[in-house]
Formats: sequence, structure tokens, C-alpha cells
Amino acid sequence: MKKILWISVYWILGINLGIAANPKTVMLVLGSADPTTLEERIEIAARLYRIQSIDKIIVSGGCGAHGSGVCEATRMQQGLQAKGVKGEKIYKEENAKTTVQNYIFSRVLRDEYDQQIIQPGDTVFVVSNHWHAISVAARLQQYDQVIARFYIEGNLIPKETDKVDYVSIFNGQPDNDKFVLRGTWLTPEAVWSSSDSLYYLSGNLIYATDAGNSSFTLRQSKQVFPFLNTLCPDCSRAFIDAGEFWWIRSGNRLLKVDKSSKQIVGEEAWEEWIEGIPNSWKKAAFSTGVIWNETLLLFAPEKILIAKEEKGRFVFVEETVAGNYFKDWPFSWGNSNVASAIADKDSGTLALFRNRETVRIGKDLRLQGKPEILKLKWIDDLNHR
Repeated sequence: MKKILWISVYWILGINLGIAANPKTVMLVLGSADPTTLEERIEIAARLYRIQSIDKIIVSGGCGAHGSGVCEATRMQQGLQAKGVKGEKIYKEENAKTTVQNYIFSRVLRDEYDQQIIQPGDTVFVVSNHWHAISVAARLQQYDQVIARFYIEGNLIPKETDKVDYVSIFNGQPDNDKFVLRGTWLTPEAVWSSSDSLYYLSGNLIYATDAGNSSFTLRQSKQVFPFLNTLCPDCSRAFIDAGEFWWIRSGNRLLKVDKSSKQIVGEEAWEEWIEGIPNSWKKAAFSTGVIWNETLLLFAPEKILIAKEEKGRFVFVEETVAGNYFKDWPFSWGNSNVASAIADKDSGTLALFRNRETVRIGKDLRLQGKPEILKLKWIDDLNHR
């Protein structure tokens, strides 16, 4: 009879890092599509919370991973609050489908003031009932300049082929830019077309391809959008598709950029752009936006904002979730979680992109089919031209 291996680990991976001006302690709880496993991780996180001072908690896990009917981050948030954790300390990351993506999306998650939650010098406890927390903690420490600790409890029986470095998260790819890009390939920040080519902006890269993706070219985003380097380095940025141009929000700046020339042709103050905009949208980050059917739609991780144009300016209409606005919204896309959007002026449809997937929406606000995988050729050489 196999012995059950009980594990209770509390391990410091390193303490020789530079400390930020106001370092904090963050808990990162890794989700699971299995409800029983998820409840166990909630309990482990609650026990750590009772014995360790924690400033902020990230609960990471998407909806419908591996075909489940669970929204992992939402369930963890609810479970922790039921166990006495203050709700204002909990931040949901509801994009991740894998442990790799738990790391990728959590490391850049932002709070209600558009501040990145995990910052250099912070102490981060990675919590789970599985040893994958070791690899996530190690990668955070190696590449994100934090003091990383893993906190694991469980009774898992390791297989002969199991490795401590789960799916080679830590040792598999030393280039972190490539690791992040591959783990979300491709999740664009902005999409546009020109002639017979499609262009996808992802971080510092622009990927251009033909409709059949038979060939591609790659450029650095600063070569196409040199002004991006002048934006606030500590602020998020969001592209709002407006047909012949974009509005690009960074902090309180809102730049009007011509799509053909890629030049700035105007600028507004973000906080004054939408009449009646809720205060929560003035400072917080959002992912993307689009002007479609004479309506402005802004997508944040947990909600969308709807505004209408009146007398040359936008006026706030309502804040809601995507499932209440669009018909047949996919469960796996959560309350919003849209990375980029583009309106097709020829068909009148709206294309949305999120975590390697895309959907198309008709003028009747109904999804046209199910989400499709965005299949684009991978690039081994990030300097490819």
C-alpha cells in the first residue's frame, strides 16, 4: 500500500533582494478547475492569512478551464471572505487557464488606482496544495525582483515522472520576455488591418501576417509607435479602436493617433473625456475599448462601461458586465476579460480578443458562433524581421 505523503512546507527562497520604498506582503493563491482541490486551497490560504500579516491577496484562475463549470478566482474570493478575509484585500485575476498563466497574468495585475500589485521588493507567498507553487515562486523571485516564498499543504502522491519544477516553469525558458509571450501566444493589445495584412500588437512586438498566416514579419513596437516610450512608465495603457484612429489612454492622458501615419493628431484629458464617468474608472486600469454602433464600450477585467455620443462628446450610460450586454456571452470569458477589440466597418461586426481566443459579435449584440483559437505561427527569434 502506498504511503500518503503529507506535505506542509513553508520555505524562504531568498532574502538578498533590494527592497522597495514601501514593500508589502502579497499572497498569490493558485486556482484549480477541480472544486474539491479549489476548496482545499481556499482553506490553506485562510490558515496562512490567520498567522501571517498580508497586505493584498491575488486569487488567480479563470472560468471554465479544462471544461469545468467553475470561475476559480470568484470562488476563491467568496470562500476567503466567508472565512473572515477582508474583501478589500482581495484582487481577482480571472484570465489564467494554466499555472504558467497564473504567473504571467498575476505579475502584472493592477489595483483600483492603476498600481501594479506585485512590485520589486515585495514579499510574495505563493499558496497551493501542489508543488507547482515552488516553480511559480522561484520564477517570481528570479525575474520580478521579489522575495518569494511558497506555502504548500497537501497529501498528493508524486508519480515517478513528477518533477519539482512543474512543467519546467522555472528552468524551461531563461528569457522571461519569450516565456511570457509564449504563455499567452497570441493575446493582442491592439489589432488592425492594412491592405492584405493583419497586425497584432503584443507588448513590445508587432506581429504582421497575411490572412492565411502563411508568412509573418516582426517589428519592435517602438519602431512603429515611437511615442509609446514617452508615456507614463508606471501607468497601464489601453487602445480604444475608433475606426480611422485610436484613442490611447495612459494615466490621465488620452492620445488620438492616426492609424495610417501612426502619429499623434490630438490629445484629451482622460478624466474629462466622458461626461459623468464614475470615479472608479478615472484612476483604475482597463484593458481596451472600441467605438462601435455609435457606442463607446470600455472593457475592464470585471466590468464594461457603456457611453453614447451626444453633441460631440461621450456621455456615460451605464456600467455592467459583458454577459448582461451581449447575448450568448461565453462563460469562459468571465465578466469581461477582453484584451483588445476592433470594429469591422464592412460587415458591421465587432471582433474581440482574449487569451489566445477571438469571438465575433453581430449588430444585434449576439455572438456569431463560439470562441475560436487564434492560431498564429510561433516565433523562436524575437528579433526576426
